[in-house]
Amino acid sequence: MSSDRGAVLALAAPGVLLLLVAAVVLVGCDGGAALRSQVETELGRVSAAVERLGTDLDSDRVQNAALIKQYAARVARANPDLRELTEVLRREGTRDGTMYRGLVTRLDEARGMMPPPDAGADAYVPIARELQSLAAAAGPAEFSRALSDPLNVLADLSDGALPRVDAISASASRQANGAADLGPGSQLVGNPHYGQWRTDGGGSSFWVWYGQFALMQNLLGGPRVGYGDWAGRRDYSYYHDYGRGNYTSPSMRQQQARVDSTARRKFSSEGRTFRSPYARQRTGASTAVARQKFAAASGARSGTASMRGFGGGGFRGPSRGK
Repeated sequence: MSSDRGAVLALAAPGVLLLLVAAVVLVGCDGGAALRSQVETELGRVSAAVERLGTDLDSDRVQNAALIKQYAARVARANPDLRELTEVLRREGTRDGTMYRGLVTRLDEARGMMPPPDAGADAYVPIARELQSLAAAAGPAEFSRALSDPLNVLADLSDGALPRVDAISASASRQANGAADLGPGSQLVGNPHYGQWRTDGGGSSFWVWYGQFALMQNLLGGPRVGYGDWAGRRDYSYYHDYGRGNYTSPSMRQQQARVDSTARRKFSSEGRTFRSPYARQRTGASTAVARQKFAAASGARSGTASMRGFGGGGFRGPSRGK
């Protein structure tokens, strides 16, 4: 039992993992049964949290989800040619949005991660981590911040008539990060909820939008986005710079690692230097969001944050213009 308990203790983090560690310590050699019971309890709690988030979306109680609907309507009225695209983006503020549906899918996948009844304590670490991530992602305030990316796509489509939210202007962000101008929609490139990196026969990876999000490229044009160039010159997005830990499933993360590894090898074979998209955090969040996330990270490091620590805080004012 001591080796199993040590494995969990070594990987302990605030929230669900601490609860599982407590279960092991309290029941000693019967830790496996206690852990299973605790995980089943946490599955129920996270499932309820995801459903509450859906109810909040239905009732327009998630700030940026409500704004997405307003922004989509205004952009569609101002530019009818974009009506179909704005309708796709509007759904991101509802249960039918890819971000929310992603949480539901991950919850189902988490249930399938449950170890067999005779498994040791260390076998519960992966599902505990995933439940902790899902609990944070289902927090209404955190989910609202995650929606700032599709919301700000709509802001950029308005040509400055609508303010960006939880982020600085597009021009200021590109200047601060030395980023490439990929046009409206660049916040969503690399986010596995909206598309995927596809590798061609030559070993180069390029971005392909999912389903109706292909309208992004069809209507807005722009060059094909290659992974290597994007990785080195990507701009700020909430997903990539703050939300990836909460909004990326284990399988998504594995895919991201494979694409990164393929690009690294290709660059090395060509004598070029590869810069990972996550080698440094990009500038671009509003001051309020940056402070909130710094405080949450500091609390997690000190062991005082709860599993809902990333969901605290409220709406902060928008930043104007492109």
